[in-house]
Amino acid sequence: MLPVAHCQTSQIPNADFENWVQHSGYSDPQYWDTPNLELMSIPIFGQTVVSKSTSHASGSFSAKLETKTISIPGSPVNVPGVITLGKLTIDMLSGTYSISGGAPIHDQPTHLKGFYRFSPVGGDSCVVGIALFKTIAGNQDTIALGYFSSKVSAPDWTPFSAWIEYLEQTDPDTLNILAISTAQFLNMHNGTVLYLDNLSLDYTLGIGEDKIPADITVYQDKETRRLLVFTSSGISGPASLMLVNLMGQKVFSLNTASFGQEKTVISYDKLKPGVYILQVLQGHKNYCHKFFLNP
Repeated sequence: MLPVAHCQTSQIPNADFENWVQHSGYSDPQYWDTPNLELMSIPIFGQTVVSKSTSHASGSFSAKLETKTISIPGSPVNVPGVITLGKLTIDMLSGTYSISGGAPIHDQPTHLKGFYRFSPVGGDSCVVGIALFKTIAGNQDTIALGYFSSKVSAPDWTPFSAWIEYLEQTDPDTLNILAISTAQFLNMHNGTVLYLDNLSLDYTLGIGEDKIPADITVYQDKETRRLLVFTSSGISGPASLMLVNLMGQKVFSLNTASFGQEKTVISYDKLKPGVYILQVLQGHKNYCHKFFLNP
């Protein structure tokens, strides 16, 4: 039997948009790509659709994404504000784009969270999406997807949360986040603005959850397909223990009036392979422990 490893937490590069890289006539958030380079290369009519804003949820800056009309004579075109952790490649002649790459990641978050402000025009809606990938034999497979979208005005800084749905139960190696001021490419309106700040990856199913303390030790016995939960006197008294899947469904629960020096056995022989959360609720504490079970 080997101890189950505690959850690691990957980080989003420059998630608070405090760091910007200055170019000729414009700036981009560090580690993020935007259409600014291609748009500014248009002679005379070049504009930027992503800029540094002093409006912020915290810190000093945020990212401002604005849908604008590029007034090219004879063929004006509306362009949304776009930022991505990947590489954004735009074909100006065909009006098409592609996104590749991203930032490294080594675990399985459950939510993408952050703060936003949104000023839509003409029914526009914004979107903030996340995708996790795994490179296998040179091919990048999609492991998980999630998104937040809204067409409701949010004049003040407002928190958002995007649930991440896993298509495969394996650890990804690449993370990409894509935010767009107007999601409807065929019917977008000049002047729609989306502000983003304080993005983060979350690893819990709820609010107020803490890491499993040293008083609780979890072992995964793969031969008998059981979880063995050992407790010491530091976690004593009434408590509830639950095993929850990433859909929030309880697959095991136990209420005890004496959660002291004892061993709790959880059989997972009949569970589907996947990521599960072990939760121990005691008083106002809500401990969590995330791991992958493969019966």
